[in-house]
Amino acid sequence: MRPFVLVVVVFVVLAGMAAAVLVLTAPAAEPIPEVWVVYPGVPGNPYVDAARSGLLRAARTGTFGYEEFAPSTADRLESTLGNASGHAPEVVVVQDSGTWAGAADRWAAAHPETRFIVIDGDAVPRPNVRTVAIAPNGVSYLAGALAATAGRGRPVAILLGMPSPALEGFRDGFAAGVRSVAPGVAVEVQYVGMDTRGYADPIHAAAIAEGLFRNGTVVIYAVCGGSSLGVIEAAENASGRFVIGVDRDQSPLGPSVVLGSAVKRVDRVVQTAIEDGLGEAFTPGVVRVGLVDHGTDLTLNPRFAMYGSAIAERRVMAEEMDR
Repeated sequence: MRPFVLVVVVFVVLAGMAAAVLVLTAPAAEPIPEVWVVYPGVPGNPYVDAARSGLLRAARTGTFGYEEFAPSTADRLESTLGNASGHAPEVVVVQDSGTWAGAADRWAAAHPETRFIVIDGDAVPRPNVRTVAIAPNGVSYLAGALAATAGRGRPVAILLGMPSPALEGFRDGFAAGVRSVAPGVAVEVQYVGMDTRGYADPIHAAAIAEGLFRNGTVVIYAVCGGSSLGVIEAAENASGRFVIGVDRDQSPLGPSVVLGSAVKRVDRVVQTAIEDGLGEAFTPGVVRVGLVDHGTDLTLNPRFAMYGSAIAERRVMAEEMDR
């Protein structure tokens, strides 16, 4: 073999050996963390849509993979989590509101290495669980003041998706806000259903709203998820009847009838939950957020800006109700 050729062969062999050593000794790539978000409903529900917005916002600023689950995929969720030993997700955000009652506690006990953030659910006293309570009292107090101001002494109502302790703050805050403006005004309380299906039944909600409007109710505070679309439709088909929405600004859904919306900033709560869960800021225990923390706010439809002063006058009292 010629000397030149021999040199080339030796160089190629040595280079290959060096590359192999580098490959074998290079540190393994860090796995991308996994986040699961568990919703209490399906897209179209304002509460679910707000949570998903927070997930997507966190995904734009962070590096992680994610999976999403809803009640319709409960079997897959349980099966996947049950088989996740050794590669469980780093963070699971459970948007509860009664749908997953008790489940987060069970999952957290089985997977102590995973951090769980439970939003609007029962407190879970475990070292790997943070429970975030979004206080509805203060923002509902403002909604009650808005309803009574716009109603001018006539009856108002609150329509809830289902009977639930989690909704009592909406009911009580709303009634207190109405009394702050018009102490003698009646506040009727009704429910769309007796379980979570009440959040996804706009046809039945519309029928209830039509009956309320016929009986003289002027404003309905619609705390019923996707069913609120039926309430808005009923108001549009009536004369001089109005709605106050929840969870997100619903003014675009009924520009002429939605006075405003008691917005739960679930998007911010979910984004913070994911960022804290993946970082060093995670702490277990119960965290309560409300008006002061920008976890809630009353968004007024610009068309009804004349009611803004009545809301502003009661802001301090509303903030106190969240504590």
